[in-house]
Amino acid sequence: MELLEKIQQATSWEDRYRHIIQAGKLIQKPSDEIINQWTEIHGCEAKLWCKISLNSDRTLQVAAYSEARIVNGLLYLLINEVNGKSIDELKQFDLTAFFTQLGIAQRLSSTRLNGLKQIEQQIKKVGE
Repeated sequence: MELLEKIQQATSWEDRYRHIIQAGKLIQKPSDEIINQWTEIHGCEAKLWCKISLNSDRTLQVAAYSEARIVNGLLYLLINEVNGKSIDELKQFDLTAFFTQLGIAQRLSSTRLNGLKQIEQQIKKVGE
């Protein structure tokens, strides 16, 4: 069963949270040298960095890392949802709707969502 399905089908917030934390373990911490080249996102509870680039075929490539395990899990979900999609596809992307579909938006603090929403805004600015 795919991770998104596991999260959607979880019967409790604790189960969803556990799946998100496990997903966050899949994000490797970049070296300090690499992280210093990324954009620091302010407004999140934990330190958060990201790098957004446009591939030659005009698809997006997002890399991100946070000091918080739960945020890394959310980043993992976000990255897997947007990487490889075209700019046109991502113009319609709505992070809150995506997390609502997974049944997790209502449980996320506004400061956690704030950092992720800033990444969403940066994604939409690429290609403008």
